[in-house]
Amino acid sequence: DVIFNGSRAALPEAVRVFPGLRVILVTAPDTILAARLAARGRETAEDIRDRLSRAAFEMPEGIGFRKVVNDSSPEIGTARLLAALQPERA
Repeated sequence: DVIFNGSRAALPEAVRVFPGLRVILVTAPDTILAARLAARGRETAEDIRDRLSRAAFEMPEGIGFRKVVNDSSPEIGTARLLAALQPERA
């Protein structure tokens, strides 16, 4: 098993090349994303707005996925990701 962070634009090709690919979409509400980005201090408010406008994403049709909403503590986010990775244990 391999876990990797890939480009959303590459998903159709990745599914073709790796037929057993399981996708986990990790996301958070815009308000939380904006606060997290602002706290980093690396981007202007305009940069953050632009980034959030690009963050909206619809999974390409025919690609199965699990969605993990990372809107809480790191511990809860980790538990949600692990549950998505190991659904048989959930």
